[in-house]
Amino acid sequence: MSETPEDPNEAGRRPLEVEGEALRGLAHPLRARILDELHMRGPATATLLGERLGESSGSTSYHLRQLFRYGFIENDPERSGGRERWWRFRPAGWRMRGGELLRGPSTREATEGILARYYGGRRERLDRWNRLVDERPDDPGVRRWRRAAEDSVAHVRMTPEETEEFGRDLQDFIRERLRPFQGRTAEDRPGAEPVELQTDLFPNLTGTDTDPEDGPSAR
Repeated sequence: MSETPEDPNEAGRRPLEVEGEALRGLAHPLRARILDELHMRGPATATLLGERLGESSGSTSYHLRQLFRYGFIENDPERSGGRERWWRFRPAGWRMRGGELLRGPSTREATEGILARYYGGRRERLDRWNRLVDERPDDPGVRRWRRAAEDSVAHVRMTPEETEEFGRDLQDFIRERLRPFQGRTAEDRPGAEPVELQTDLFPNLTGTDTDPEDGPSAR
């Protein structure tokens, strides 16, 4: 799993690999919410995040420092020098090998919690949009976005190698198409809202035995 970076090639930086010690940076539920806010809505201060999340600025300030300690966020260089520190999501993003961490006795519990919050958050945000469309179809904001939103599924047959290559090409395409919108703020483009793109690419395996000789195509 990974949080798609705004610009993975900024200054040659690579995504933060979350493992071992860095797991502690995501261990607290509030830190996951803070990361979501910084990723989706851009740089913010502890006070601003506290107002958005219904928390005290002291609490958000503490958790921001912890996220900074483990490398998930950094100071926003474009807003330095003010009375309060501005923080931004790490430009190169982060990623973790959930399968490997789930197999480790010392990392399993923390990883389970992180994955549950991560995928639960993705599902919750998509469900929230679908509820708005269903419950408030005549709302001007919903009407404005209904035609723009997209939800699609495709089913094909691929080998693991083809799937891996396709995934790399897809991520390269997404990053290139998103490049014109990187760093945009609400002030830069009136009417622009946070938009989320979720991608999942996985095999539909029906059992533990995936030997191709046992599949329908071998008959």
